[in-house]
Amino acid sequence: MKLEGKIAVVTGGGAGIGAGIVRCLAEEGADIAVIDVTAKNAKSMADEVKKMGRRSLAVVANVTENKPAEEAIQKVLNAFGRIDILVNNVGGESRYYFEKPGQPYTDEEEWDDTVKLNLKSTMIMCHAVGALFAKQKSGKIANISSIGGRPSSGGGRRPPGGLPKEGIAFGPMMSYGVAKAGVIQFSRSLALQLAQYNVNVNCICPGVLYTPLYERSAPRRIEGTPGAAGMSAREYFDKYVVAGVPLGREQTPEDIGRAVVFFVSEEAKNITGQAINIDGGMVPG
Repeated sequence: MKLEGKIAVVTGGGAGIGAGIVRCLAEEGADIAVIDVTAKNAKSMADEVKKMGRRSLAVVANVTENKPAEEAIQKVLNAFGRIDILVNNVGGESRYYFEKPGQPYTDEEEWDDTVKLNLKSTMIMCHAVGALFAKQKSGKIANISSIGGRPSSGGGRRPPGGLPKEGIAFGPMMSYGVAKAGVIQFSRSLALQLAQYNVNVNCICPGVLYTPLYERSAPRRIEGTPGAAGMSAREYFDKYVVAGVPLGREQTPEDIGRAVVFFVSEEAKNITGQAINIDGGMVPG
């Protein structure tokens, strides 16, 4: 096992991509602290890890805030004594993460919440764990970004997904892309700072995955796409999203999890400051 005896922390580990990451880390021998904003999800995944024969801890925390993040890390240290791996997976479209569907939501509020959820949470957790890693002269950090944070190869075409038909959209797709691009740049900068302490920092950019968070956002996408009325979330995903993948198939949480395992294992000991796309060929590296 590549991660036997290692202690890993996974934020947003209770569902979707985070759950796939947790499973893959546990399969390779890691003991895992599952941090999630939803108690039910955190406990469910922690129980699953225990059934796999690994130690686990469920921690309920909103890691977009300093104090809850620091308290969460202290709980992990109290339970396991140390931390070897940090996976910053919390992210997504803010109005669905913070459960604001259907409420009036200005562009400014969306930007603030999206940056807080996707970029600030990553900084906060790295700040909480970075000093510990530097002191112990070891550690692995994997930050989850998105191909949405990469330069587009669409030649200026507007993709379907709920953007207005006219004018400029400062809404969810733009703010999400900017925040995820920030995660990539943050990872590069942090990698340079922590390299002297034998700490690796890398970034993974998932492509298209059908997750619970995507399913909740589907009605807005369907509403904003001509000809999509009446489609189910799954039908929309297959026709408008998977159809754009060169390899012709969606990605899975376990695809992302296996990439995380590589980056936080000794096989990647000389890789740091890098970002890799797991997207079936959608976006140039």
